[in-house]
Amino acid sequence: MTIQNQPIPTVLLDKVSKLYGQVIGINEVSLAIDGGVTGILGANGAGKSTLFKLLMGRLKPTQGSVRLFGINPWSNTAPYRRIGYVSESERLYDWMTALDFVTTLARLHGMTRDEARDRSEHVLNFVGLDDVMHKEVGKYSKGMRQRVKIAHALVHDPDLIVLDEPLHGCDPIARTSIMSVIRELGNQGKTVLVSSHILQEIERITEQIVILHNGKLLAIGNLHAIRDLLDNHPHRILIKCENPRTLAAQFIERDPVYGVRFPNEGELEIQTNNLSKAHSILPSIILHSDQKISSIENPDDNLESLLGYLIGDANDG
Repeated sequence: MTIQNQPIPTVLLDKVSKLYGQVIGINEVSLAIDGGVTGILGANGAGKSTLFKLLMGRLKPTQGSVRLFGINPWSNTAPYRRIGYVSESERLYDWMTALDFVTTLARLHGMTRDEARDRSEHVLNFVGLDDVMHKEVGKYSKGMRQRVKIAHALVHDPDLIVLDEPLHGCDPIARTSIMSVIRELGNQGKTVLVSSHILQEIERITEQIVILHNGKLLAIGNLHAIRDLLDNHPHRILIKCENPRTLAAQFIERDPVYGVRFPNEGELEIQTNNLSKAHSILPSIILHSDQKISSIENPDDNLESLLGYLIGDANDG
């Protein structure tokens, strides 16, 4: 069924709340998600895992409704055949090879022995484990184990993939590999939900985000558009250099810099209300300063700062 020729979204939550006794896990969250990669951002305890467990039928809403592909999964479990789920805490059978593990799960989806093996080899190759698929999972690194879990979630070719903190504890090489897999799934037209408490991780995967805080929906939309709305808040750029005071003199008269500080020896902090514009003037000033710059950082460019700005705006409103 469609409403006014509008397609039904893959995921639809309408004023969903989940209470654990007197503790609120999710508080009246409403959202619709369909197609591509959506990052679910929030600090630990924000409600990300509760949201995913509600989607997967592991928890029942205290109030509100959950619809998957337009269907109430509590009255019809058919949607779960179209979902792949990777839990943050899920364990693997260390004595099995990756191929045996994924093939066994493929068989549980009703595939024949040959179909299951072919499909398992395909998804293990897709996640970059083709050269080690015959190795026991217990001998894998954290990043490799995460990719096995993603492969098992993809083996039945789901339309919705739910990944709970898939990058947690992975080394940089594994993170890059997993991010590439997630982006490719989005490019294939799958609907992918991936949670994280690290802003930079989500930015490398997608610009489409949902931000949760204390169980409430704080923001939804394009990450860069949300950041643009925050330009009326102060931002800092921290530059480590040989002579901070000499460099500061070249910044202080330039728009949009409104102040400078020297937090520690060899450090210059630039204060601005327009981070992107401030970065645009950085190269020419640094080039003409003839100073050795050891690093340029954005201390406010993290999830905690973004949450602080959004919470402040909500309270002001």
